[in-house]
Amino acid sequence: MQPFVEEGRLLQRSIKTISNSIDDFITIENNNKIIACAGLKIYKNEKVGEIYALVVSKNFHNTDTSSKLMELLIKKAYSKNLISIFALSKYGARFFFRFNFFEANLSSLPESRQKSYDYDRNSTIFLRNL
Repeated sequence: MQPFVEEGRLLQRSIKTISNSIDDFITIENNNKIIACAGLKIYKNEKVGEIYALVVSKNFHNTDTSSKLMELLIKKAYSKNLISIFALSKYGARFFFRFNFFEANLSSLPESRQKSYDYDRNSTIFLRNL
């Protein structure tokens, strides 16, 4: 994750933050090394999930790893009986569109997530109904 944090493509998260939300994460490994990961935070009251910290090692770009990761995230969302999933990103619109996400308004997010939206970062909201 760190190279993408340094590029400004991914938000910095402490080890403690990651540890506290480790059950959110899905990983893909190659030769016993994590090559891709993403979190799926569940907003139980709204039955909505947020995809975050989606990253694939640069050595595995253009290998379909990101597609496999997204498929796992969608499968997890269905298993949790969510009605929709969303992601906030400044990058990757084509990637999200490939998986039937569309651009959405801030009002489509859970209220608690609306309140923590970072206007300075100005991420695009990608939403997919399940």
